[in-house]
Amino acid sequence: MTVDAAAEAARFTTSLAVWDIPAAAAAGEHFTVKAGVKSQGDAPLGGGRVEVLDGAGRVVASGVLGAEPWPGTDGLFWSEIELRAPQGAGLTQLTLRFDAASLGEPHDGATQPFAVAVVPPPEHVLTVTVAAEDGPLADAIVRAGPVRVTTDAEGRARLHLAKGAHQIAVWKMGYDSEPVPLTVEADTALSIAARLRPEDNPDAIWTA
Repeated sequence: MTVDAAAEAARFTTSLAVWDIPAAAAAGEHFTVKAGVKSQGDAPLGGGRVEVLDGAGRVVASGVLGAEPWPGTDGLFWSEIELRAPQGAGLTQLTLRFDAASLGEPHDGATQPFAVAVVPPPEHVLTVTVAAEDGPLADAIVRAGPVRVTTDAEGRARLHLAKGAHQIAVWKMGYDSEPVPLTVEADTALSIAARLRPEDNPDAIWTA
């Protein structure tokens, strides 16, 4: 084996992860994501550099991996990276890149694509109250496009939305509700009724 081949064989691969991506980011506003890198050889990666590239391949943000792995993981070194959403609404495609050149041991770099939903800046507050037959429905997800909020103990959720047309949907395991089309022109309130969905009867197939 040549020297170059031996050096290549000794290189370690790396894997990347991106999490805490917001469900939606307002156009032009700052937001953060967490980026993690793990070495196949379990090497300490603290001090390594991670970058975020836009769709054109330009570096739009960067961070430095901390000295300690993410709690509860085996060698996932991480950094929190601050980004700014573009001015136009839509799905923004980004790429996380790990620069392995600064590491003491030879590693291959790696990339990981991810996407962020960008929405127009919120102008109004929509207060949604969700109730079932037995009272307020807590821990239900209220959604308007990529904007999602969970109801509190009183069945209430507050969504910050841009002016215009929205489709308001509610989801919780074991319940059904109809989506509600709504045009938001000012701060407003909406009540949605959720119905308890009957459980499937496992014996029904034999009695039909």
